[in-house]
Amino acid sequence: MGDSAARRRTIVAGVAVCPSCGEAEDLRGEPVNGDIRITCLSCAAQWMRGGVRCAGCGGQDIVHRPQAMTRHSRGTQLSIIGWRELPLCRRCDAEVLETSIAQNTPVPSDYVAACLGAARKPAVDAAPQPGPPAPTPPPKPAPAAAATPATAAKSSPPPRAPARPRQPRPKAAPLPTPSMVPTVRQAIAAFMGEGPGQADATAMLLLGIHLGSHNRLTVLEEDGAADRLAEWCLGHWGDGGDRARESLSAICRAIDFWGARGWLASDPAAALR
Repeated sequence: MGDSAARRRTIVAGVAVCPSCGEAEDLRGEPVNGDIRITCLSCAAQWMRGGVRCAGCGGQDIVHRPQAMTRHSRGTQLSIIGWRELPLCRRCDAEVLETSIAQNTPVPSDYVAACLGAARKPAVDAAPQPGPPAPTPPPKPAPAAAATPATAAKSSPPPRAPARPRQPRPKAAPLPTPSMVPTVRQAIAAFMGEGPGQADATAMLLLGIHLGSHNRLTVLEEDGAADRLAEWCLGHWGDGGDRARESLSAICRAIDFWGARGWLASDPAAALR
């Protein structure tokens, strides 16, 4: 591996995931005024390593809310293909953020966060451009001579049969509501951005690899998952040193954080406490 790749790993060390798309590997960093600007090579989002900053106002008062990722799977039918944690600025995205929190609903799928650099609506709309001139109506034909009763009887069309009433179309069955439980990658990103205390990025990265970053977080509540988690943790940090205690504490705090948000119904880390 070349020097540039090694330098790239050094610059982005400690960065968990992209706040826009959740990418954790395809990242690039460059020094800027004593800090590091991180660029996601998957979605082109940028942020400073010192913390996620709003692209609009530069503030760091950022809140992550769930947002559905959609696409047109068939014609005009819109389908949900996944979920992500969307960073919202309390100042620039205030209206959408307050609605999402007050109603406990996801951010609309078509909303682009100002926190990520969405273009703001100009204060004054541009003046409407004049359209093409209206076409001149054709001259009206001269009225025909009055028809005699015999002629009118011959030219009158036969009466039409009454139209049949249209049968109402059957209503399509509503789409099932998707699960609100995030993937392991999205849950770790939420904990790294909003969790209490300073999170251990290395421990969270290893946990995501162990659980499978694309699996739903409910993988921690499958049969035997708690025993497998305890065995895996003791295999990595069973020496009881300071580093081991910090890593195990980070994993326990992450599981408490996910339980408080309603993503876990049990405590899979009970054997580690």
